[in-house]
Amino acid sequence: MAELTELIDEYLVFRESRGYRPNPKLAHLLRQFDAWLPSARRDGLTFSQSDAFAWADAPEHVKQSWRDARLSVVRGFATYLVGSGLPVGVPQSRRRPAGGRRAVPYIYTPKDIAALMAAPRELFTPWRATTMTTLVGLLAVTGMRIGEALAAGADDLDLDRATLLIAHAKSGRQRVVCLHETTCRALASHVAASPKPPGNAPGPRPLLVNGQGRKLSVSNVRGAFSAMVKHVRLPPRPGARPRIHDLRHSFATRTMIDAYRDGQDPAATLAALSIWLGHADPANTYWYLQAAPELAAIAARVLEPNPKEQP
Repeated sequence: MAELTELIDEYLVFRESRGYRPNPKLAHLLRQFDAWLPSARRDGLTFSQSDAFAWADAPEHVKQSWRDARLSVVRGFATYLVGSGLPVGVPQSRRRPAGGRRAVPYIYTPKDIAALMAAPRELFTPWRATTMTTLVGLLAVTGMRIGEALAAGADDLDLDRATLLIAHAKSGRQRVVCLHETTCRALASHVAASPKPPGNAPGPRPLLVNGQGRKLSVSNVRGAFSAMVKHVRLPPRPGARPRIHDLRHSFATRTMIDAYRDGQDPAATLAALSIWLGHADPANTYWYLQAAPELAAIAARVLEPNPKEQP
């Protein structure tokens, strides 16, 4: 299929632009998959999940690990195509029960986030309420991981440049996120009002602290967030329960929804989002596309031809 051949070339170039080395085996398998696909379809898809599974399982007398590797190659390509707005069935990463399955994300609406940020005032002491409100707001507008936010130091906040350095990102990497002026003001006020730790506490001063001026613990934050979720009575979502990490999922999903609604290039937005979120593998960013029915519906409307434009 000529169109798919061009898309494979674009995908390989995209991978290399993200720092991946040329992978002849991956290129060979994708072109093999392209040649295997039927030339004509009736379902409107470039290819389907069933196509991917059938091709991955086609070789006889080979180990399951090799079939899984073939499926992984197609899955990475499929998620890239979905990010570009193309109608593709993305195969699941696992077809057998396993312990490493991802939790279904709970996508918070702006109304949900506003309710969560208001809840601490009714639940906690004044300083704990201020800290949890600031933390939830920071996670919601930056998509940071909870561990990154708790590890951030006050000196990592640059108000002149409106940025926050994430010096302790996953896998030891660093990155910088840009902040809105309202976020800068909220963080600056929080740091200025923060309690000082007793004595000469070692290490840099944390950006977010508890009532004793010390770094917040993950367990303490998760416990407080659970109480906030129960207090606001968030509406149930099929298969999903609200977690603090889902603020990151919600940020990514909302960014893509805004890109579709504003007529931006979805693929370019995804590439930038991957860097912003600190994902080493772009496939981890593409996965967010499968998490929100609203996003899928918007993408479908973008791809659906306008009846007025039909001959």
